[in-house]
Amino acid sequence: MRFCIFLLVAGLLDAVLTHFGIVSGFVTEGNPVMKVVISKSWSYFYLIKISLPLLLLGLFYLRPLKGWTKALLLSTCVLYFSVLVIHAAWMILYFNSSF
Repeated sequence: MRFCIFLLVAGLLDAVLTHFGIVSGFVTEGNPVMKVVISKSWSYFYLIKISLPLLLLGLFYLRPLKGWTKALLLSTCVLYFSVLVIHAAWMILYFNSSF
């Protein structure tokens, strides 16, 4: 359950930071699928970033994760953490170049 909540929080944080980075012109979206979604509407982007982790939370309540599914969830959390570290790095670069 903690992993699912982490993914929800990380997804929201990723969405907000990605939005800030793209609007400021400092970064571009690296995921080609999300790039298309963003070109359609930021609302769709946020809807996807929020709904997928919520769906996972709902599935967790219906059937708790164990075995290989829990290992996949943990791997996803590690990858998302890596994405947030990359966000932190470009934010440091952005704010250092602003001053």
